[in-house]
Amino acid sequence: MKENNHLIISGIIFLIVLSLWPLLMAISQPSGNFEDQIRWVAENTNHMKWQFFLALLISPSIVYLMAAQLTAAGIPEKVFKIPGMVFLAVYVALNCISYGSQIVLVPKLLEAGLYDQLALWYFGSEVSVAYFLNQTGYLFWAIATLVLFSRFISQKGMIRYISILYMVSAALSILAFIGLVLNNAALNSMTFPSGLLLLPVAVITLIWGVKGRKYEDLHP
Repeated sequence: MKENNHLIISGIIFLIVLSLWPLLMAISQPSGNFEDQIRWVAENTNHMKWQFFLALLISPSIVYLMAAQLTAAGIPEKVFKIPGMVFLAVYVALNCISYGSQIVLVPKLLEAGLYDQLALWYFGSEVSVAYFLNQTGYLFWAIATLVLFSRFISQKGMIRYISILYMVSAALSILAFIGLVLNNAALNSMTFPSGLLLLPVAVITLIWGVKGRKYEDLHP
């Protein structure tokens, strides 16, 4: 069935994107105060662009992953599906603006010497609009996830385990946004474990699709 193919493909794509992005970020990262970080960006602009290009792929790849899971498990009723999809659309838009600005806008502001505007858009700045939009986007993703997947927790099979992981990840994303609002670094850092929980989600999705394909082969 096509559903199993989409589970496999979406699982592989998301695993690749979510694994490569932190790996590339870990290779080298700007440190120090704002001036030190901007100096690093000026010297490593292409590296930064690749980092955020991979980040830009996260939202479409996870939406594809979620769509494959929902199709295989049974898409929720319209009363849940429509608001869930609206929240997901807002998430994708905010995510693309946030990460896309680091690829296009930040280098241009840096080249033009517009440092006041740069401080507003650079992801690592304390007053970063891009970072706020990113965290807000993940808040909308969390709400969409709760709406679309909470109903599957009581069901059997792979979708149950996936939904439980989604619920925990969504809760951590909400805590991270609360931490941003309250200026609480500990809560705000929950973004990282929230993202890590999506790795096993992708692995389970891939296994789900492979098992489904094997069942098809045995029962044509």
